[in-house]
Amino acid sequence: MALDIDERLAELTLAEKVGLLCGAGGCSTNSVPRLSIPKLHSSDGPHGVRGGGGRFFNPPPGYLLPSATAMGATFDTKLLYRVGKLLSEEAKRKGVHVILAPTVCIQRSPLIGRGFEAFSDDPVLSGTLAAQYISGIQDHGVGSCIKHYAAHDQSIRGSQDAVVMSERTLREIHLLPFQLAFARGSSKPWSVMSSYNRINGVHCSEDPKLLNGVLRDEWGFDGLVMSDWWGTYSTSEALNAGLDLEMPGPSVFRGRALAEAVECRKVSLKAVDAAVRNLLQLINRTKAWDNSGPQAWTGTDTKESQALARKIAADSIVLLKNSKSILPLDKTKKQTYGLIGEHFLYPAVCGGGSSESEPFYISTPLEAMDEALSAGNFKYVPGHFSWRWTPLIRTGLTLPGSSDPGLLVEWFAEDPHHNPNAQAVRSEATKSTSMYFSQMAFPELPPTYFIRARSTFSSQNTGSYRFGLSVWGRAKLFVDGKKAIDQWTDHPEKTDQTPMFNKFTMERFFILSTEKGKQYSMEILLTNATGKPTVGLPGQGGVRLGGHELIDDDKAIEEAVELARNVDIPIVMVGLCSDYETEGQDRSDLHLPGRQNELVQKVAEANPNTVVVTQSGMPIQMPWLNSVTTLLHAWFGGQETGHGIVDVLFGAVNPSGRLSVTFPQCIEDTPTYLTFGKADKVLVYGEGVFVGHRYHEMVKRAPMFHFGYGLSYTRFEYSNLSAPSIFEAREDFVFKISLDIKNTGARDGDEVVQAYVADCQASVQRPVKELKAFTKAHIPVGEKRTVSFNLDKYAVSFWSEYVGKWYAEKGDFEIIIARSADPKDVVLRAAFKLADSFTWSGL
Repeated sequence: MALDIDERLAELTLAEKVGLLCGAGGCSTNSVPRLSIPKLHSSDGPHGVRGGGGRFFNPPPGYLLPSATAMGATFDTKLLYRVGKLLSEEAKRKGVHVILAPTVCIQRSPLIGRGFEAFSDDPVLSGTLAAQYISGIQDHGVGSCIKHYAAHDQSIRGSQDAVVMSERTLREIHLLPFQLAFARGSSKPWSVMSSYNRINGVHCSEDPKLLNGVLRDEWGFDGLVMSDWWGTYSTSEALNAGLDLEMPGPSVFRGRALAEAVECRKVSLKAVDAAVRNLLQLINRTKAWDNSGPQAWTGTDTKESQALARKIAADSIVLLKNSKSILPLDKTKKQTYGLIGEHFLYPAVCGGGSSESEPFYISTPLEAMDEALSAGNFKYVPGHFSWRWTPLIRTGLTLPGSSDPGLLVEWFAEDPHHNPNAQAVRSEATKSTSMYFSQMAFPELPPTYFIRARSTFSSQNTGSYRFGLSVWGRAKLFVDGKKAIDQWTDHPEKTDQTPMFNKFTMERFFILSTEKGKQYSMEILLTNATGKPTVGLPGQGGVRLGGHELIDDDKAIEEAVELARNVDIPIVMVGLCSDYETEGQDRSDLHLPGRQNELVQKVAEANPNTVVVTQSGMPIQMPWLNSVTTLLHAWFGGQETGHGIVDVLFGAVNPSGRLSVTFPQCIEDTPTYLTFGKADKVLVYGEGVFVGHRYHEMVKRAPMFHFGYGLSYTRFEYSNLSAPSIFEAREDFVFKISLDIKNTGARDGDEVVQAYVADCQASVQRPVKELKAFTKAHIPVGEKRTVSFNLDKYAVSFWSEYVGKWYAEKGDFEIIIARSADPKDVVLRAAFKLADSFTWSGL
């Protein structure tokens, strides 16, 4: 039953009020049972709802969708609405009231480690897609928390980042996606997450201009603002600025400290009540009393959800080259295929960090090719080992004394090796060899405790198998009762780039000589004690065990080249994975790791029919580009990665993806080359509004592939652009344009139509053109479709620092219809005039 907010505010004590304004644990708020105020449960979820109370260990399985940059590449607002609806259904099953998504921070640099989590480096594409994603979630009763507000520039010390930029840069690039998410959906976000960093000297979580001035006063936001996790830095300043909720719990800055601040009048009771009101309203909006917490997982994957995940994966894939028309492949032809690259076996399904979730399954490209082809038509070779961390063990592990897959994990109050009679106080089975026990303290455990994970390993082949162990705390690995890896008595030297938010150690290794079918007992003993005078990691600790068959890179590459020579079509899969694109780390370059570039080059030289498939969430360099004729970019594809790729390769899906971020020739060609990262603790956004394609076009330095670029298996002809010649000088004016598109090729297909606007007479330096609208149209062979756009005040405005508002300046403009941001891809133009200037603010 809905809460009477005024009644509850009158009945709550001050202690209860301040208790509501901080987390109760990893992802929940506090409750007040005497007033029937329930907990509110949130969960990470840009690509799937992890659930499980926010814990990373053994979360309930669920959907794992393609990365946000992949979703951005679909340019499909209707599809993004369906994504939101799917996530809302999963959230309800997992007892989650608020999904901590979407991420709309602009990737000002391709090196940003968390860039895969955001839709695009273009604010209009990002904000427009976010609006539909949010509407899909909230129209079905679950809250969305848009993040990270604002200008989150990933680093390992985000709370220290001091971002410096002009007001115009902030408004046009870094706030605009948030603004459009509020302006263009059927449902405005119900909550907002503040970012870690400072902007122009003030932390975002305690910036009254951002939280109250822009968000609430200008945009009319009436929801809840929460901090990023451990992103609150004050008591009075944060609450007075408009930060309603400190996350996670237990509180650092609220609780008794906030009560004291009220008592000494540094914080008014009115401000506390306003924050509590926002929380209670979010409880009402999500109907949290009907869904009071994470339930036992009873949901199952469905054919409908599998089909949607497969569609997103396939629709996001971008055909970058097809100069010999090798694609689509024809299953009916008697052709042989060579599948080369470990991504066939270990595809990149997601980036690393808090957005990771446990999928129901993973469709690997190798399995999908096996489904598509008869076994005699193809052969697979790994080609090269390129992972930073040893891949997690996906097969060959079974529970002790059972044929069921997984490991048995047990918690002890004392070392079970010292006392073999020690009784486990808790146990769980898991299928994942990545075990991050963040925020998993139990009442029955003392401050220092021990965890034992046991399994039986069966080798699939005779040879050498290498295990890699990294740890948070102290751990050792035993194989057949003998100590194989010691991370107990000492650790490798710590670096800034290690697994799981840089908390784990570097790996140490053990090579096992295996016999096919033979079983080996595996045991990991972990303690959260650090071995130092302090206890160490209460409620924390973790261990990661990877494993793979050992290969010789030289021989593997030679084998790949030989296979390429002896098949009709070699298909090489290379790229990045969550080892390289992850929260808490940034890349230092755009190179493919290891010898992947060498692999592609040699295979392409061995067979001119080579097809290359790349996977990454953000841009990569391709030094072999001129040596290949056929290239697909497949992003991080989620649980349906394999099927999505194979659907496009064989033409079941005509590729319609378009690059959601610009792919530069090299890092030196990017707008932030001299300003990305830290010079001490300051991040200067010196590129201004010239991010992504805006920069490349302005300096006339062509990227490798332009924003919005992508090919199809068919051809489209544009004609009949119709647009008014006058844009009326009114804030509410809508400018309607239309054009015809005909499919002149041999296959049905979808075309992404992009509408850019150029300001021909601006009084300030503006981009050559900017994306202002887009649509996606399905057009059967030989048919013509009329597509239309509505352009509004956003299409003719820039932020004026003189006026302090959005400014639509009179003069000449041009509508540019293009297949991408590449000047060579412009197909139609129309001039129009804004007769008078006007200013505006708000949405």
